[in-house]
Amino acid sequence: MAVTAEGLESLWGCADTTRDDLGEWFTFAFALPSGTLAALVREIHNAPSPGYILTAFGHADARGLLAEFITASGMTPEHVTHQTASQSPT
Repeated sequence: MAVTAEGLESLWGCADTTRDDLGEWFTFAFALPSGTLAALVREIHNAPSPGYILTAFGHADARGLLAEFITASGMTPEHVTHQTASQSPT
């Protein structure tokens, strides 16, 4: 499976279009098996790089969350091109 809008839509259906101060985003939102809420997003018009960003809401270990997402989505670790873990203090 290619990590493109078309490839992801063939898997999960049409992306939602969301908007913030940066512009419009393709958004695929999920509740992972652990209950963590996550979204795969990509800026529609001015994406700074190819690919999608995985973001999550809640108190989850970033590496564990990525592993859970990869397993649940059917993707492989080779689909990941960059990892940045940022967590807010609780």
